[in-house]
Amino acid sequence: MKMRHALVTAGALACLSIPLVASPAAADSMVTGSCTATGGYGAYTGFFTSSTRVDPLRLRVLDTAADGHHVAIRLVTVENDGDHIAWSFRHYYGGNGGEATWDTYASSSNGIAAVRIQAGVFEGDDLLRLCSSDLKWNPYT
Repeated sequence: MKMRHALVTAGALACLSIPLVASPAAADSMVTGSCTATGGYGAYTGFFTSSTRVDPLRLRVLDTAADGHHVAIRLVTVENDGDHIAWSFRHYYGGNGGEATWDTYASSSNGIAAVRIQAGVFEGDDLLRLCSSDLKWNPYT
């Protein structure tokens, strides 16, 4: 009986350890990027989970200057037909040295071939400076 219990435990441990090891496909599906505009920094981390979805997706923006301006970040996707979609900016108004993060996802029935972020520095609604990260391509397309 003790032997049988040991086999069950070993089998259960073996099953638990499999998800902890990332397969090459899972590692290939992770995307990250960042960019810097004078006064602001933006970054993202996400996972392509199919040809149409990035989930989860974390956006991060940092205000790097005491200049009276605020910072924002947005996702830009390239759909399978080549159209570029600029998603809405997410704004942070907290001031120099502060940051904000958003946990979200992106999905498009037209497919997502690639992603990047853009970070901007704003005066009110006016965009003063903008940077873009490199495009990262979806391994599922």
